[in-house]
Amino acid sequence: MSDAPKLVVGTAGHIDHGKSRLVWVLTGTDPDRLPEEKVRGMTIDLGFAHGQFDGCDISFVDVPGHERFIRNMVAGATGIDVAVLVVAADDSVMPQTREHAEVLGLLGVERCIVALSKMDLVDDEWADAVEDEVRGLLTGFGIQPLCCVRTSAEDGRGVEELRGVLARLAREQSRQAEPYRWFCLPIDRSFVIPGRGTVVTGSVAHGTVSREDELELWPTAERVRVRDLQSHHDARDSAAGRRRLALNLAGVSREDVARGYTLATPGYLEPARFLDVRLATLRMPGKTRKDVLRLRLHIATSEVLAELRLADKPESETVSGVFAQVKTAEPIVATWGQRFILRDESGMRTLGGGRVLRPVGRLWTARRPIQRQGLQALFEGQPAARLEEVIRAAEWQPLDDKRLSVRAGLRDEQEAAEMCRRLMGAGKIRVIEAASLRLCVHNSHLQALSEDLQRRLKEFIAANPRLPGLARAQAPAWMPGACPPRLRQALAEWWVSHGPVTLEHDHLVPAGKRQELPQVDQALLNAMLNEFDAGAFQPPLIAELKCRTPKNEKRIRELIELSMAQGKLVRFAPDMWLHERRWKELVERVTGAIRERGGITVADIRTLLNSSRKYVVPIVEALDAAGITRRVGDLRQLGPKAQAGA
Repeated sequence: MSDAPKLVVGTAGHIDHGKSRLVWVLTGTDPDRLPEEKVRGMTIDLGFAHGQFDGCDISFVDVPGHERFIRNMVAGATGIDVAVLVVAADDSVMPQTREHAEVLGLLGVERCIVALSKMDLVDDEWADAVEDEVRGLLTGFGIQPLCCVRTSAEDGRGVEELRGVLARLAREQSRQAEPYRWFCLPIDRSFVIPGRGTVVTGSVAHGTVSREDELELWPTAERVRVRDLQSHHDARDSAAGRRRLALNLAGVSREDVARGYTLATPGYLEPARFLDVRLATLRMPGKTRKDVLRLRLHIATSEVLAELRLADKPESETVSGVFAQVKTAEPIVATWGQRFILRDESGMRTLGGGRVLRPVGRLWTARRPIQRQGLQALFEGQPAARLEEVIRAAEWQPLDDKRLSVRAGLRDEQEAAEMCRRLMGAGKIRVIEAASLRLCVHNSHLQALSEDLQRRLKEFIAANPRLPGLARAQAPAWMPGACPPRLRQALAEWWVSHGPVTLEHDHLVPAGKRQELPQVDQALLNAMLNEFDAGAFQPPLIAELKCRTPKNEKRIRELIELSMAQGKLVRFAPDMWLHERRWKELVERVTGAIRERGGITVADIRTLLNSSRKYVVPIVEALDAAGITRRVGDLRQLGPKAQAGA
């Protein structure tokens, strides 16, 4: 059974046209499972059945035909491979025949079989006219019916023919590759089995699942474990491909899961409240033409209140092929290219539908308006163009290969990784990595960032002429606020390496520009350096230097910072500096004395430098920190750096 070709078939059609009866004749199973359905003689919720036709496993999802239960029909039509539109030959096309056909077209169900039921009540001439009408209806909604099978549940005509058609379609589908490799199952039913716990069912969208697998339950993001799984009462260790499936879950209660939830391989789906979409068609729900509408969104098996904002004000009561943004009342999960249905706020009328282009969108604002070119690339572009647009739209948000694949409609993370490498090779994107995070960023953003940083750097230097430039350590703080803190250092290093900047003494300046001091500042700097040189190992302090420029300590500190960057001063303690010539002399004297005597005390160093304890103690600590000396009891001996340079 596990290797047999499989097919998920959904029925559609008007109430009392014989959908459930046809399923019963085909499979021997009555899909009406609710007591109320038995009493009233009509399908209210989804029904399920299974049959084996010519060695093929055929799953049936029987949907309600009454207008009040269209919401259940939409949930059932999600995930089917083939639709069987049942039309009573004695009744022809009726309101829900039309609405079901429109829903199938909007959901992209391309394979549709017309089943003319109750053929025992009409002659062939009448049936020909009905068939022509049904074919015309489907063609109007973009569906080319595969065939028309004339059936009767009373005398069994057409039943074997329909079984044969479904078996052939199952074999054809078994030779087709799945669109995505990761597992996804929109839940259409949940219940509790005493002693076993929560069970959910649905039509597998794609992928493989096994016992003990860990899955994510969306939109709550809970992690659940697959305790057991069954397909049509057949217990299994694993299940692959499109089929009806029941999963016994551990880690979740019945109250925490319902129709509309989704089970998926961890790491792929993301909850969102904004979706950028393209509408195949939309009829205005009222007489006024608005560009913002309140309605109900049906996607996969979920139904949620939403607000639809059209990219342009509608020029007629029906619009087609337009971009829009959906804002949902609560977070949902979606994938690129996923089909959806829109119904009015009361849920009584189908208004239209379309395809998801951005499953994780951002609110359109004046500052961040609609990106028509990007949406067009997502709608009609090749996979590489779609991925490039996804990366461009993400800006500074890190996305791993799994989520890139979902947003761009790629098979899995391997395809996304390979395509990222191609985009890098083509110079379209760059990858910034740090601390187990990876940022794929579009070159247009890097170019804009580089230009902005260049402008800010010039302004910074113009406002701070006495500074040697922007300290390299400060560069991460200049990175975009939307960039995660763990990546800002790596992004700053990219700027240092690739931007139009020059690194001088660990400070950044615009490329080709040398920092030149005003004449008065240069004179003050020269005088200060002379004082530091003359002070030898008792250098001047800030308070003494301020005598030259009263009330301008900031100016002095900036000049000292510049001198340090240029290597002309060495800081050995807070607010204490030595002239670089004196520092070298100090190192030579101290290391020479240690080599001569084997070790010296702090008092020896004070005598050696002809300085005071106020300076000598921090000088010795600086020598220890630099590895030039090391403390052994009361003595200072050569440190590792001095020994290496011996």
